[in-house]
Amino acid sequence: MKRFIFFLLLSASFVGRAQIYTYPLLAKQFSTSYVTGTSRMQGLGGSQSVLGADLSSIAGNAAGLGFYSRSEVGLNLAYLSANTQANYLDQSTTSDNNMVHLPNFGVVISGEYLSSSSWRGAFGIGYSRQVVLSQPLSVQGTNNRSSYLDYLIQKAGDKGATGASLDDEYDSYYNTADSREAAAYQSYLINPNAQTGGAPFERYLPNLPTEQTGYADNSGSVAQWDISYGAAYQDRFYVGLGVHFSKLNTTLTQRWEERFPSNNFVAGWGLEEQLNTSGSGIAVSLGAIYKVKPNLRVALNIQTPTYYDQLVEQYAGKLTPQISSIPVTGGYITRVKPVKLTPNEFTYQLATPFRVSGGMAYFFGKRGLLSADVELINYSGMHVSSAELSPYTNQQFKDKYNTQMSRNFQTALNLKVGAEFRVTSAWTLRGGVASYGNGFSSTYDSIDRSQFQVSGGLGYRSATYYVDLAIVQRTGKDAYTPYTIKNAADYASAALKISQTQISLGGGVFF
Repeated sequence: MKRFIFFLLLSASFVGRAQIYTYPLLAKQFSTSYVTGTSRMQGLGGSQSVLGADLSSIAGNAAGLGFYSRSEVGLNLAYLSANTQANYLDQSTTSDNNMVHLPNFGVVISGEYLSSSSWRGAFGIGYSRQVVLSQPLSVQGTNNRSSYLDYLIQKAGDKGATGASLDDEYDSYYNTADSREAAAYQSYLINPNAQTGGAPFERYLPNLPTEQTGYADNSGSVAQWDISYGAAYQDRFYVGLGVHFSKLNTTLTQRWEERFPSNNFVAGWGLEEQLNTSGSGIAVSLGAIYKVKPNLRVALNIQTPTYYDQLVEQYAGKLTPQISSIPVTGGYITRVKPVKLTPNEFTYQLATPFRVSGGMAYFFGKRGLLSADVELINYSGMHVSSAELSPYTNQQFKDKYNTQMSRNFQTALNLKVGAEFRVTSAWTLRGGVASYGNGFSSTYDSIDRSQFQVSGGLGYRSATYYVDLAIVQRTGKDAYTPYTIKNAADYASAALKISQTQISLGGGVFF
């Protein structure tokens, strides 16, 4: 059965005060990249827009390809370690995730000066990972004020549900429910008021403490195949054009568990949900670099939004009750089987933010350089739509989520600074810092989600090959709210400290 469910999506990532992972938050996650490029550029803090003759130019500023005077092939490998420290209901937890991945590889074919012309060009094709999902999350604590079941009770009341209407949302043949509150009702976790047959719904012994545990895991990536061409005019003005084919493939998983130690009716329950999203997109970039002086360069690069013509999402979930003893006519129920959430498949279109970046680099002869980049990302300009829906429903879909994006997101300013010092004719030391601006506006919440990054690196270069090593560490803050109810004093959020450390090793040969 294929149907569209507006409430869809997980709280599997860190979402501040909102408890449901919606399309705006997915769009933000799919559009936010941090450590990209070759090991050399990672060591330089990511300040790559004005530095050419590097494989990073294929996915970044294609004008940098114009600096190539010979051809090159290379690749980079990385080890990524992600850590999240969470404080929920005065209890701290730490979760870690480690992975090995391939940040990029590519080949550049350099051309000679065109006959009777001052132009020289180079063609590049490469693979790059722009977004890597790896941040884990776990929270736990004892809640003396509420349960996730209170959120489901509120959902049932808000839509005017009754026991009969929640029965209508349940398919006994497939044992599936169309909503979480219907699944909870079928599991005897929430019950209609005995007098009204509906709202206000109730749960057993609501004043007892609730032991809560939550887990979230994000995996997958947004990868690109990049085809770019850069040209140089009289070794002073450089211009480039790139076409970027993105492939998005992610899995977001959330598990939420509650236990009621003193509850003789319900011992506990758990909810597991998973959202798989996949699709392809395309973007175009245009860049330029100009040598103001032999030792001074400036750059500008513009990249269109990535247009995903069809993102396919598949949702599945399961609610598992742990029943002690539920009184019913004629006896007691001591066991209730898990109820699945109705599987859902939906397709929609997404446009990521428009990006503008610029940079400046100063060269100290052959001894080293200092470079700086500024990048503007217009997160408020993201938008979604769905050709699968009818025109009227699609307009509702766009109005709801695009309005949220324009209101709750803002243009982020990213700053990157890097330095490179040549120790010998072959060995080079590198270092960099970067600040990634908060893409959430103050209308969303007051949390500053800006990220700070430090990096360092070492490189060896000969006439025929090179090897680069880099280490990057990024830190920041976020928040996680598993659910909300009308009385803000009765639910809690987890304060998060997130960090990532990446060690990358890259190399290539010239030909």
